[in-house]
Amino acid sequence: MAYRYAVTRESYADLSGGVLHSAPGFPAFPARLASEMFQRALAHTSTRAARVWDPCCGSAHLLATVTLLHPDRIAGVLGTDVDPAALELAGKNIGLLSGAALTARAEELQTRAARLGKPAYLDAADAARRLGRRLAAGGALSDRGVAQADVFDPAQLQGALDGRRPDVVITDVPYGEQTPWRGPEAARGLDGMLDSLEEVLDAGTVIAVAARGRKVPLSGGRRPLESFRIGTRAVVLCRVAG
Repeated sequence: MAYRYAVTRESYADLSGGVLHSAPGFPAFPARLASEMFQRALAHTSTRAARVWDPCCGSAHLLATVTLLHPDRIAGVLGTDVDPAALELAGKNIGLLSGAALTARAEELQTRAARLGKPAYLDAADAARRLGRRLAAGGALSDRGVAQADVFDPAQLQGALDGRRPDVVITDVPYGEQTPWRGPEAARGLDGMLDSLEEVLDAGTVIAVAARGRKVPLSGGRRPLESFRIGTRAVVLCRVAG
């Protein structure tokens, strides 16, 4: 399946370098695919700027990437995860989603380049400045946060939402290679996640799920809005029933 939205020739190098925080066991998400997923999901809503939630956010690389690529189409972001180590990274990456934070990150990387004599940090500092300018052009993002919640526990999810009403849920689900499902209900997998999300989301909310493999299977009478596969990842979009 060809890309439908992320078709412009664009370099995603600024998002693949050292600007966003990372750690072993927390894989990055392909930037172009992130853009495609988000734009397809947004097209199924009636809003121009969406409130976006990733309930399996890990390091929040996916969520931060989407925001940095489409700052004018994002009204707010929330990342939740059950893993405290993931949330520590996610907090740093969501914390970068302001012009001031990216300026500070650029200065930090420039200082590191001078101290260690590594030009790669200078390249990352330049990337942080470019991302900061791009983010500023989209306007200030006042509603951004992370919270701990087990994706299989609707009560925890409701508490993490804290009154927020997402328009779009976008997530790359664990698939066991580097990031397994966690929590006491981990065996419920994708179906358990969707069951929980449907308990806390408004009818009509669009959910976009990526996973490794040929397809992302839906059960329980759920019908896909659309599905596609690019590279090793499959994506399915569905809507919370009324």
